[in-house]
Amino acid sequence: MEPAAIAGVIGAIIGVIGAAIAIALLINRKGLVRLCNIDIAIQKFNYDPGDIISGDVALTLKKPVKVSELSISLIGEQWIRQEQAAESRSILGYGKSRSISTNKNCVYEFKQQLDSNKEYSQGQQYHFEIKIPAAIPGKRPQTTRAFSFPVKWYLSAELDMTRAFPISKTVDITIG
Repeated sequence: MEPAAIAGVIGAIIGVIGAAIAIALLINRKGLVRLCNIDIAIQKFNYDPGDIISGDVALTLKKPVKVSELSISLIGEQWIRQEQAAESRSILGYGKSRSISTNKNCVYEFKQQLDSNKEYSQGQQYHFEIKIPAAIPGKRPQTTRAFSFPVKWYLSAELDMTRAFPISKTVDITIG
């Protein structure tokens, strides 16, 4: 066999192995093959500023796992669309252009650690309480060049495992 043909075969084998590894990682990341599941249970989904969110994070394990951290977070995110106008000069004369950008901004994040550096051999349940600030971030004032969408609030529980991708679960809530 010629060197070019051997190199082609080796390249194809490496490509197949790489694709198999990528698929395995995606399957694990998307939860089709998981060592454990995580769930958030709360009593209600509508809150006012100053309320306390009370609930439980439950782990269901298929086999023992090493965990570096288990946490629950209250997160507020807001999309902002901005328009920017610019004038430019070229050999053809003056021109105007505009661009529109949409960005997601984290307006609030509170993280509460529930457990750390532990090996779990069976499922566990953790109770949490998070106080919502009395003055929560809301909509920014609208301008002719920017538009703010309502803040999206959610709880996010994350299990950071030592030798695997983190597993997370989110639950949308309403504040205000």
